[in-house]
Amino acid sequence: MLDSIDQRLFSKYPLETHGEIWKKLTPLLFSNKTVLPKDILCFLQKGTIRKYISLVKKEFTEEISVDFYFEGEIFTAKADNEIENQFVYTPISNGVLWYVDMEEVRKLFAESKLCSTTQKVFLEEKLREKTLREIQLLKSSPKEMYVYLLENKPHFIKHVPLKYLASYIGITPQALSRIRKQIN
Repeated sequence: MLDSIDQRLFSKYPLETHGEIWKKLTPLLFSNKTVLPKDILCFLQKGTIRKYISLVKKEFTEEISVDFYFEGEIFTAKADNEIENQFVYTPISNGVLWYVDMEEVRKLFAESKLCSTTQKVFLEEKLREKTLREIQLLKSSPKEMYVYLLENKPHFIKHVPLKYLASYIGITPQALSRIRKQIN
């Protein structure tokens, strides 16, 4: 198993290098068959994780990609309400994830001013990302969204299978293939 987390990967977040959070983390080596625990705060050291929701229709079940997480990102995989319980977090590559139970995180937030500051920075970043995504979904064509990913998030193109990218954009894999041919 792993001895310690590579803290440098998470330096964009204002975390104390000797803070309590680092002592509470549990490592998880994962593959694309691993089921992630719920109600945890995650530090993704290596690999890619997909967040999606399943829509059950009469003839089939459709999976819609909501987000992707990459090396150096912190995210929550929560399950404390009906909406969050619908999300599924699945690895799409092998990797290493360090996590801590959200109950423990809540205790740290209550005890530490720096944890509270970190929480604010984290929430502001996530709100900004979600707002931008919402605006893109409302105003951009699928081609414009793909071009945006090419120019601003090339790691999506490099690490996310095309069928998941298509569902993230809101189109079929065949439509994404046509867009890619038009661009090349």
